[in-house]
Amino acid sequence: MAGRSYGAGTIFQRGKVWYVSFWADGRQIQKSSGSTKRQDAVRLRDQLLGKKARGEMGPAAADKITCGELLDDLLEHAKHNVKASTEKIWKLVVEASLRPFFGHRKAATLSTALLKEYRRKRLAEGRSEATCNRELSMLRTAFNLGRKCTPTKILIVPYFPMVAEAHVRQGFLTDEQYELLRDALPDYLRPLFVTAYFTGVRLGELLAIRWDQVDWDQGFITLSSADTKTGHSRVVPVLDGDMRHWLQWARENADGCPAVFHRDGVPIKEFRFTWRKACAAAGVPELKFHDLRRTAVRNMRRDGVPQVVRMRISGHRTDSMERRYNIVDIEDIQSARELMQRRRREIAVQETPEANRTTPGFTARDHKTNGDSGTSGEASGGGETL
Repeated sequence: MAGRSYGAGTIFQRGKVWYVSFWADGRQIQKSSGSTKRQDAVRLRDQLLGKKARGEMGPAAADKITCGELLDDLLEHAKHNVKASTEKIWKLVVEASLRPFFGHRKAATLSTALLKEYRRKRLAEGRSEATCNRELSMLRTAFNLGRKCTPTKILIVPYFPMVAEAHVRQGFLTDEQYELLRDALPDYLRPLFVTAYFTGVRLGELLAIRWDQVDWDQGFITLSSADTKTGHSRVVPVLDGDMRHWLQWARENADGCPAVFHRDGVPIKEFRFTWRKACAAAGVPELKFHDLRRTAVRNMRRDGVPQVVRMRISGHRTDSMERRYNIVDIEDIQSARELMQRRRREIAVQETPEANRTTPGFTARDHKTNGDSGTSGEASGGGETL
């Protein structure tokens, strides 16, 4: 009989039930197959030895990992893989919301029911479904990172329930509302406002622009890859009119400030109260600054700017924004109606026989009356001749 190889484990019986025994990291592990058949014990032994070979039964076994450790790994990952602004947001969410609820729990015991309980708790605190989705997505990222570790820290990633976000922002700014809001804003905010309105650049990207990025002769602004959300540099145009006028005003009043958008020489950071006050005065109290981004894309589409160019200017990587926010308004619907009606009129004319077509300014009845009169006149004339 051939000798058993070292580390292959032992199979033995206790009563009628077969057991498996093997060593892992200096400790003996015994497991019952729960079966009276030896083949079931052999199958169990092979499964356990496979886990041992993959490092899933070592001192950092998956059943000992806490969610807090996974969140620590997430923050460490963020330091090297996301922007500093995103890292700051992740850290705030982890420390304020995720760690207090999940940190002490074993990752292996996390269930969908517990994730739903977390959502109910956050909703009761006044948070939105969208906020809950973002926070749970962050925790899911932590679990996926743990699953990719060697040895793995997570054997199974639980199902994370996400709720559909039906309340997608729909705000637009019309040309008339643009003028009202521009005039309601203080001078120092107008350069920022008109640039966002015409280009659709994100607020964070705008606030990072410096004067050396503005090319007045060529008429464009270069956004640095270090300051864009996507990590890619891009160029946006400086349009004549309001945009150029207020950018020049900002330069003349910069007082040595390197930032393009400033207040009396100090870079702009916070202006929510002033924004809300001006929006209320302009009759658009629900307008968000981010709505200017959507408005700019709509206006560029109306101006005939190709979609690929619109995306380069606004910084969208895909066309999902136009689909997600359904960038149409009542004027678009009215234009579509006119185009559809014009097509129906053209078809109707093509299908109408030549004799029944009306000339401009005349109805079908006019044609019939004139034809009848001509016939009657010929008959009368004939009678008089005779």
